[in-house]
Amino acid sequence: EAAPEVARVRALAAGDGADGGAVRVPVVANVSPIDGRLRFEQLVPADTTLQRIVDRLEESRIIGTRVVVEPPVYRGVTVVARLRARPRANPVRLQEDALRALYLFLDPIDGGPDGDGWPFGRPITSGELHAVIQKLRGVELVEDLRIFGADPVTGQRGPQTTRLELEPSALAFSYEHQVLVEAG
Repeated sequence: EAAPEVARVRALAAGDGADGGAVRVPVVANVSPIDGRLRFEQLVPADTTLQRIVDRLEESRIIGTRVVVEPPVYRGVTVVARLRARPRANPVRLQEDALRALYLFLDPIDGGPDGDGWPFGRPITSGELHAVIQKLRGVELVEDLRIFGADPVTGQRGPQTTRLELEPSALAFSYEHQVLVEAG
């Protein structure tokens, strides 16, 4: 209501409840991908947008409740995959399709299993990502798939994992996926 230009907003209990009822409100900016990819800096809502939301919530919040309106925590994720193409499949096209599928699936606005944005706090699993790539036309086999947490500000990658946990107020954000396609 206060900021129709945002893509998503969610209210979450903050802390352990000992602080008297704090509520955290992560706000996701509504942006369009460039070449199918979102840039990290695009996802931060304008200060004026956040302030309009704060002002609106101040009108209706319960006295004693502290409301924190801010962008969500974005957990960068890098997927490194090796695929074997079916005979007669174009490896270059298949690489492009696989990258597009990963960037779309791990999108905080239009991604996730239901296509309405990565769910807040939902872990990222290698099995789900494997399925996203395996179903692409032209993929014979996903030979290898690795997940790494990534800091989208510094570019540093964390250790390899099969499951990347997210905090309740966090969203997945694609960062520099790598796909190698071997001819079939």
